Amino acid sequence: MNDSLDRTPIEDLHLSMKTLGSLKRTQIQTIGDLMNYTEEDLKILDQESGEEVIHALQERFGLTLPENDLQ
Repeated sequence: MNDSLDRTPIEDLHLSMKTLGSLKRTQIQTIGDLMNYTEEDLKILDQESGEEVIHALQERFGLTLPENDLQ
């Protein structure tokens, strides 16, 4: 993982307050933290928020999460 992404706060994704709160409650503070999750993991937390995060990662950083743990 890129060291700068490990330090990049999730606030840089410009997410809604609801989604940001959900991530912080799950102890996700940085983009690097997010990269430890799959798309499936985030959608289980909250479908709408998960999709918002996935879209923002792609749009702002060109990053994609694995779709599930089997890949």
